[in-house]
Amino acid sequence: MGFFKEGKSMKYKNKDGIELSYTNDNDVHQQLVKEVVSEAIKILTTYNKFDGRSSEYALNRGVNFLKDNFDLWED
Repeated sequence: MGFFKEGKSMKYKNKDGIELSYTNDNDVHQQLVKEVVSEAIKILTTYNKFDGRSSEYALNRGVNFLKDNFDLWED
């Protein structure tokens, strides 16, 4: 379960060896998931590299964005 070893693909597989495949650009659901993940990447990588508070804010904002969009908040 998890990522492959160093030097290999970082594609995630679950304990059953199943991995995501988002290659159909005609599927609206796949397009939306790709957009959400792309926006999260933008949030997580767009910050002032010389300011620790800025990176902390970007990390917090990115994690909350993903939790909101994938309903991952724990009760």
